[in-house]
Amino acid sequence: MKISVIIPSYHPQQHTLECLDSLRQQTLSPELFEVLVVLNGEREPYEEFLQQAMPTNGRLLYSPVASACSSRNMGIDNAQGEYICFVDDDDPVSPTYLEELLRVARPNVIAASNCLSVFDDGHTEKNVYSLEYERCAGNGEQYFIRPKKIFSVPWMKLIHRDIIGTRRFNECFPSGQDALLMFEISDKMDKVCFTPSDAIYYWRKRTSSLHRLKLRKHLSKYIRLAWAYTRLYFGHFGHYNTYFYLTRLLASMHGIVDIKANMA
Repeated sequence: MKISVIIPSYHPQQHTLECLDSLRQQTLSPELFEVLVVLNGEREPYEEFLQQAMPTNGRLLYSPVASACSSRNMGIDNAQGEYICFVDDDDPVSPTYLEELLRVARPNVIAASNCLSVFDDGHTEKNVYSLEYERCAGNGEQYFIRPKKIFSVPWMKLIHRDIIGTRRFNECFPSGQDALLMFEISDKMDKVCFTPSDAIYYWRKRTSSLHRLKLRKHLSKYIRLAWAYTRLYFGHFGHYNTYFYLTRLLASMHGIVDIKANMA
């Protein structure tokens, strides 16, 4: 088994069917990858809904904890693939997505894809990740800190399981744990290589609004993330790239500044 695709799913809906259908249409042989869907939170009526939609190479797991990071951790613990691929349950991928990721991946090389934002009306737009792809994709294998923005999310990548090792998403953080794990495993990262542009992760964009209480919670989150990065960096001094640490810290500081501006 080459790839384990891990999909956390909370209250799956129509977009989840589109995600699973896109994996069913992969050009990579289904014998080479498995799809692990981790249903979390309420079990019914969602378990039956997912069982009917699962591809033939899929497995359905259940966690009572309504948490994406807890579900991803369960997926990693149950994965049989040599490589790990994270997909959100409302995000489809292009037909060549897995095949092209696997083609450029190696144990010491993280494979990364193109990424476009997709909206409910079907239209797509570029985003910060696609712009990073355009900036870096033509440079061949490169040190992982060059396309650093792609490591703020777990998806649009193929990661060898030895890089992840025993590290897991920090379940103490309701959000932001994606970037934190990417930093934590960066001590095992070396190179990044991008797929051709037609291997695409479609990041579904949602509209949302935040009120003041939520903004205060987000402020606390960014402060705690900055502290978590710092503890990792100085707790394992010399293991982590200093420039990468500073960029993660700066991203947290930017988050704090943005939240304070919104609360003003």
